[in-house]
Amino acid sequence: MVHADLMGIIRDDLVFDVGRHVDGTVYLFEEWGLPIWKDKESEGVPLAEGGKPVRSGRWQIMINGEGYKPIVAEAAKAVLGMENIFERVFIVKLLLDSNNSNQIAGAVGFSVREDKIYVFKAKTILLAAGGAVNVFRPRSTGEGMGRVWYPVWNAGSTYAMAAEVGAELTMMENRFVPTRFKDGYGPVGAWFLLFKSKATNGFGEDYVTKNAAMLADFAPYDKAAVVPTCLRNHAMLKEMKEGRGPIYMDTPSAMAKLAETMTPKEVKHLEAEAWEDFLDMCIGQAGVWAGLNIRPEQSKSELMPTEPYLLGSHSGCCGIWVSGPEDMSSPAEWKWGYNRMTTVKGLFTAGDGVGASGHKFSSGSYAEGRIAGKSMVKFVRDHKDFQPALKGDLGEISEQIYKPVRTYLEHKDKTTAEDVNPHYILPRMFQQRLQKIMDEYVAGVATYYQTNGTLLGEGLKYLTMLKEDSAHLRAKDLHELLRAWENYHRLWTAELHLRHIMFREETRYPGFYYRADYPDLDEDNWHCFVNSRYDPETEKWDVFKRDWSALVDHGH
Repeated sequence: MVHADLMGIIRDDLVFDVGRHVDGTVYLFEEWGLPIWKDKESEGVPLAEGGKPVRSGRWQIMINGEGYKPIVAEAAKAVLGMENIFERVFIVKLLLDSNNSNQIAGAVGFSVREDKIYVFKAKTILLAAGGAVNVFRPRSTGEGMGRVWYPVWNAGSTYAMAAEVGAELTMMENRFVPTRFKDGYGPVGAWFLLFKSKATNGFGEDYVTKNAAMLADFAPYDKAAVVPTCLRNHAMLKEMKEGRGPIYMDTPSAMAKLAETMTPKEVKHLEAEAWEDFLDMCIGQAGVWAGLNIRPEQSKSELMPTEPYLLGSHSGCCGIWVSGPEDMSSPAEWKWGYNRMTTVKGLFTAGDGVGASGHKFSSGSYAEGRIAGKSMVKFVRDHKDFQPALKGDLGEISEQIYKPVRTYLEHKDKTTAEDVNPHYILPRMFQQRLQKIMDEYVAGVATYYQTNGTLLGEGLKYLTMLKEDSAHLRAKDLHELLRAWENYHRLWTAELHLRHIMFREETRYPGFYYRADYPDLDEDNWHCFVNSRYDPETEKWDVFKRDWSALVDHGH
């Protein structure tokens, strides 16, 4: 399923490794206190003891996920102790070792609550700062600009900080464009899987079935047991472009069908679950429903593809190139001693950070974190004598981190309105410039996710100018300093994404993006990984192919 959904290019070793460890992680979650829905016969029986979960499809089970983060935090606190946990520290950059050019030695960041710089020395580091949102201009405008589908604090820091120290990245051309409830970005998974709802065009037609012949252009993936997410988008976009919108989630039919076999009390419970699906995961969507007088049992709701997101744990696979498990028949260049270690010695990653291995979601990402954690312990034990020595002048690095503050203090009184000033750029303005460039040149919503080589060349020119202007970012307080550095990380992530799309001369993910100058799937030339590396010494980029190998029979 993972192979097909990501159009044939994944690391089988990494996906299999998550699969064989994920159940144990879910058992742990339940032990820590995560509520997992059970069928009536096994209520109260833990999964590890044979409890049967409520399934929403073949691979997913229903949980009360709103308690997720505090549950994990409590588990960490119990093991580490609060004295070893540093909170509200924004890490700006990783630091290499002064004696070993390709070995990690530490990290530096600042407190977002007090004027304090933190410098960490480390024999090994797990880089797990999520994916990237707000790189592209959002569909929702005004108040809704902060309402994106993925966590707004995911600023591409994982990819940017890895790239800056010379780690090899992979599949950064891949992005995810989820279809979500319009305007509120509410989740659709429970509606499709648990409520058995169908999506149609404005005339009630099943657009995926209707456009099956068009999807055959992207064979063999159109014949997968589950139609790949990007191809479902591809069919939807055709309907929208040809004037057969809006796209609807047919909630009334789904709920009426379920009600045929339910008591009135069960129906009422079902309606409560429909609202709670949003209240738990995306409260703004419940606000949209209420504000537009939509009752799901009576009114259809519009669906809309969002702006693109970069991630490696959902229906996307961009990220860092890592070493895989050693107990498989994988190619030698896929394993260099420590599972989930990047090409920078001692630097590990998990979840959104691991490239070419999507569909991990929450439990799979945590399973990967556990795999990485165990590898890191082994790494430290194997390198007992290593004493990290930080490369670079810490005084200069501190000055660099606080430069936006000094820029603000130096120039703020030169205009009567401090937000209008020729000497600096606000983080908010910087972000809007970045989003406009990505939206219009790198296949955002403005172009129906289309781009070409010429557009990408223009986009790279404007990103280069924006990178020069990043030296003039201002910060009037710690929150704005956080925003300044988040957007700097977004800029790096944006450039990675653009360079990879420019390099891959085919349309591998129709519905996520289109190279209009190379509109077809090209299995002969491009069934491979696209990898890249930034050289910290020369400040030059190298983008290149790496061979794909199948470790299992994918049926074609």
